[in-house]
Amino acid sequence: MSYRSHHPSLQTRLMRVVFVHGWSFDRSFWEPVIRKLGYETHSLDHGFFGTPDLMIPEDEPVMAVGHSLGLLWLLSTDNLPDGSCILGINGFTRFTRAPDFSAGVAPRVLDRMRTGLHRGAGDVIRQFRTNCGLAAEHIEERTSPAEAGPVPEQLQRGLDLLQSGDARSSRCQVRAALASRDDPIVTVAMTEACFSENQLCWSETGGHLLPLTQPDLCSRFIRNAMERHDYAT
Repeated sequence: MSYRSHHPSLQTRLMRVVFVHGWSFDRSFWEPVIRKLGYETHSLDHGFFGTPDLMIPEDEPVMAVGHSLGLLWLLSTDNLPDGSCILGINGFTRFTRAPDFSAGVAPRVLDRMRTGLHRGAGDVIRQFRTNCGLAAEHIEERTSPAEAGPVPEQLQRGLDLLQSGDARSSRCQVRAALASRDDPIVTVAMTEACFSENQLCWSETGGHLLPLTQPDLCSRFIRNAMERHDYAT
C-alpha cells in the first residue's frame, strides 16, 4: 500500500483527530498511532474499565477515526460537528449475521460472550483478545488497567451495539476504511459487504488490531485522508 508523502503545506493547523476504540479496550489503545501522527488528538473512552468519556469536541469539525466497534458507534451517533469526516480501521457497518448480511458473525457468538460476562468479564476479555491476535505477553497489561478493572455493564452495552447495530445506510459517511486481509474478526467478506471498493484501503497483514500492529500504516492512512480531503485550515 502506498500513500502520498505528507505535504509541507500541511504543517499549518489541521483538524483535530478524535479516536474511538473498540470492544474490550480503552483510550490507551490509540497511543502507538498518536505518537506517530503528531497531530492534535482527542481520544474517547467507552468506559469498559472505568468512567465513560464519549464527549466529542463541538467547537469545530473533527477527523473521527473508529476502530472496530468504534466505527459502528461513530456511525450511530448524531453528535459529530457539521463538516466532520469519519474514517474506519478494522471497522464495519454491521457486525452480526442477518438474512441480507450473510458475511456477519453468528449472533450466538455474542450470546456466549454476554453469558460469560456474568461469570467473569476478565476471562471473556482475555479470550476475545486472544482471538484478535494480541500477543500473550500484552493481554494482561491491557486487560487490567491500573486505575480500574472491567465494568461488565459497559461491556454489555458494547455487545448490545455489536448485536443490534446496523449502520449500512450510513456507509457513505465513511470517507475511507483501512482493513487487513488476515483480520480474524472482521473477515474480507464482511469488509467487502460493508464498504464500496473505492472506500477500501487494504493491508495484507496486521490482523484485527492494526493500530497496535501497524501504527505507522495507520498514521499514514490518517495523514492521507487529511491531504485528499483538504482538511488543513
